[in-house]
Amino acid sequence: MDSLKAAKLTKLFNLIITGKQLLNDQNNLLFLEAIWTSPEPVGRFHAIASNPKGLSILQSSLWTDVSPLFLNNAAAKFLQAMKSPSLASASGGSYLRKIVQSIVDPPIFWDAFVDALRDNQLEPEAQASFAWLLLQLLTLSPEMAKQYAPLANDSSIIDVLSKSSRPDIEDALKKIERVVAPSDSGSVPGVRDAPGGRHSNDQSDFRDILVLPTADELAFTSERTFLRPSSCLDDPSTEHERVSIHLDNQFRLLREDMLYEMREELQIALGKKQGKQRGFVIEGLTPLDMHCKSSEEKGKECNWSLTFQCKSDLWQFKKCKDVKERRAYVKDNPRFLKHQSLACLLTEGQVLAFPNVIRDENLLIKNPPVLVLRFHGKQCINALLQLQQAKNLKLIQIDTAVFAYEPVLTALQEKTSLPLDREVLFYKEGMLLAPPSHYPFDVVASIRASPKQDLQPLLQTSKPIILDPAQAQALLGALSQRLALIQGPPGKL
Repeated sequence: MDSLKAAKLTKLFNLIITGKQLLNDQNNLLFLEAIWTSPEPVGRFHAIASNPKGLSILQSSLWTDVSPLFLNNAAAKFLQAMKSPSLASASGGSYLRKIVQSIVDPPIFWDAFVDALRDNQLEPEAQASFAWLLLQLLTLSPEMAKQYAPLANDSSIIDVLSKSSRPDIEDALKKIERVVAPSDSGSVPGVRDAPGGRHSNDQSDFRDILVLPTADELAFTSERTFLRPSSCLDDPSTEHERVSIHLDNQFRLLREDMLYEMREELQIALGKKQGKQRGFVIEGLTPLDMHCKSSEEKGKECNWSLTFQCKSDLWQFKKCKDVKERRAYVKDNPRFLKHQSLACLLTEGQVLAFPNVIRDENLLIKNPPVLVLRFHGKQCINALLQLQQAKNLKLIQIDTAVFAYEPVLTALQEKTSLPLDREVLFYKEGMLLAPPSHYPFDVVASIRASPKQDLQPLLQTSKPIILDPAQAQALLGALSQRLALIQGPPGKL
């Protein structure tokens, strides 16, 4: 494309996306062309996702014409542009997720796309775009995966795509099959029992497991927790569900590490096990009232919480003579009942819930102090029901680094696919490894032609680089494969 036309398309795109020019039948195709012809389409998608009306404009452009002619040309090219690796990685994939959701909801464009595929009206490029879009709907979030899984099991769709010989369609179909494959642990050789039913938080689907444990869950030891043997991932019969098994394993293993520390800490605090008590313990709490704070208050934001009054003053305030000194102590010691730290609330020695501490300094400096605890999910209802008859309430601050586990565990529950599953989980002897998305053809070709050359001019480094044969082979592997394992001493460059 010549620079003059590219400049005109860019100008038109900016006018439409900023609302200075209306989208209509005459400029709609040019608007989409400005996206797919851009050398770096992620910039276009950033403008669409960040503009207040950008997503609605994009929806309108895809709704204007849903004929097979449009789907096979403009729509297919637009979706191919969305496959840009930079878009998938931008802002942790949030831009891609927003755009995909806007394309299929409301499903005006999507329904027409599905019908055209079923009626064999899509050409190979459009079929490839459809397969890619379906894969995104199954992998961007668990909620979307559940909604669109029936389409991935619809023979009228899969049969049409299966007839294609395009490598990108075949690859997408393999990934779709892995995503929708059920994780039936009971059928895995070597597994004597299946997950689910041991306690209130033991679920067959690991995505339904609460990250924080329930009271009866802590009564179980790690030996009784459901964990699959590593041999499951090597068994050929599990290949169709290997991704889901791997995600399930990683979640359960990591969560069990967290629970082990929590169980040990609670057993020490309750006197059931010897050891140094790390957490801060407060006994004799009395429930008071509901507690709400405005989200505008910096550092004190929360939806709702419960207040509890201490039976007596805390020993930390022993040397404080007045309110001023108590306030100064609280400000100078931020780790004392740290804001949003995890705690365990017990009644008669039994775990009631795992709330977070909300550090309201005005209540904390009272004599006796008033604590604010925020409860989560289902434990809110359980805590409210049991607090009416609860006796001998005790709070134990949990020193386990739950904040380090929780984001990873939550991310695992949201995953439905793995970027390098083919290389990590499905690798077989002799398998050719795929090249990276940004493959430096010129650099690789030059090194292969002359492995002992000085790479300084090629890589534009400040110092000369001359590799020995082993180093050159390692560098070629790293540049030409999506995944490369380099072992051994670094050597001298």
